[in-house]
Amino acid sequence: MHRGMTRGLRLLAVAALTLGVFAGASSAASAKVAVYNNIISPLPGNYASIAFAATSTAEYGGEIELAGTARKNPTVTVAMSTWACQYGNWSTNTCATPKPKKKFKWPLTLNVYEVGMGGTVGTKIASVTKEFGMPYRPSVSAVCTHAPYNDAGAWYDATSKECFHGMAFTESFKVSGVTLPAKAIVSLAVNTSNYGAKPVGPSACTEEPQGCYYDSLNFAVVEPAEAAELGAQAAGSDPTEAQFVSSNWNEMYCGSSATLNTFTSSGVCPTWYEGDQPAIKVEAG
Repeated sequence: MHRGMTRGLRLLAVAALTLGVFAGASSAASAKVAVYNNIISPLPGNYASIAFAATSTAEYGGEIELAGTARKNPTVTVAMSTWACQYGNWSTNTCATPKPKKKFKWPLTLNVYEVGMGGTVGTKIASVTKEFGMPYRPSVSAVCTHAPYNDAGAWYDATSKECFHGMAFTESFKVSGVTLPAKAIVSLAVNTSNYGAKPVGPSACTEEPQGCYYDSLNFAVVEPAEAAELGAQAAGSDPTEAQFVSSNWNEMYCGSSATLNTFTSSGVCPTWYEGDQPAIKVEAG
């Protein structure tokens, strides 16, 4: 989910030292520590993930319990997975990204809620919308089409020596003027072509082979225990295996249609994402 002091002339050494003491005290007072974390470090080539467009989802998140006592002015980092291609499409095994440094801009909204009675969604205590430069996933690699991978259309991650269809990345939000409670529900909301607070609707990119880039943005998920095993410097805990979601697809609510398009608990679904939680890091002062 990142983080000098100039010395004056010799005649002003005492004054400079005095200023340095105050600057150091201020820096210490404003330092942030991780109070929740399940983001793997170093970041893997990709994560399992929840696709907003593919699952008809507008908002997705989880409940977290913070460690320590730092709670003020948090910075929240989220891990995501991009399946967007500059040309071609991951679904047709034709993804091409000839300009890896090029990005597309798209806004994300981070929401933070109190935990209500019985683990329900309580009052929203913070909401931050920020436009980010989103990366594209790398081009198809010929390495992945052969044994032992046999995964046509994937890209090859030389670090892990694995093939992936999406690519992990992180984005961070500064949530100023907020003091977090010990437990909170943290979510990410995204507008896609057909879902979100303000669906984009039909647009020129719909007709392109690669589709609309923002429809290929996913929220990374991981089992917290697995994240710790893979290098996450664990902080905080996860009070429930339930996830929180606003979706038009009943499978996101364990098959129930009673609360479609309402941001609420999914219940604990043993079928396909049991134990997974959004990959989030929270740092506070």
